[in-house]
Amino acid sequence: MQRGRLSAALGGAPSPAGGGAATGRALAFVMAALFIAILLAALDQTIFATALPTIVGEMGGVAQMLWVTTAYVLASTLMMPVYGKLGDLFGHKPLLISTLVLFLGGSVIGGLAPNMAVLITARAVQGLGGGGLSRSEERRVGAECRSRWRRGPPKKLRTWGASSQER
Repeated sequence: MQRGRLSAALGGAPSPAGGGAATGRALAFVMAALFIAILLAALDQTIFATALPTIVGEMGGVAQMLWVTTAYVLASTLMMPVYGKLGDLFGHKPLLISTLVLFLGGSVIGGLAPNMAVLITARAVQGLGGGGLSRSEERRVGAECRSRWRRGPPKKLRTWGASSQER
C-alpha cells in the first residue's frame, strides 16, 4: 500500500486501495526528489554563468556568446506551457523523468561540444529539459501541499523558494 501512495504522489495512477497524496516518509521522499531536481537546474545555471566567458574564449566564439544563454532561455520559456498541458494529459512523473533525461543529455552534449554551434544547440536542448523541470516540480509541490498548508508554506520553504528563483 505504501508503494501505491508513492506512485500516486509522483504522478502515477492512484493505488487501488484508495491511496492518495503521500504522507509521512513518502512525502519526505517526494519533496527531497523534487528539491534535488530543481537544485540540479539551479546549480547548472550558476556554474555555467561563471564558466561561460572562459568556455567561449577557448572556443573563439565571443561574437556568439549571447546565443549560448539565449538558446537556453528561449527554449525553456517556450516549452513551459507545453509541458504544463502534457503533464495534465500524461501525468507529471513521466514528464519529470523525461525532462530530466533531456536536461542531462543536453548537459553531456554541451560538455563535449567541440565548437560554438554544438554548444548553442546543446544549450537549447538543455533548455527544453529545464523548462519541464521547473514546471513539473512546481506542479508536484503544489499538488502535494495544497491541502496541508492552509495559511501558506512554512517559513523555511518560503525562504528557500525566494532564494532559488531563476527568473
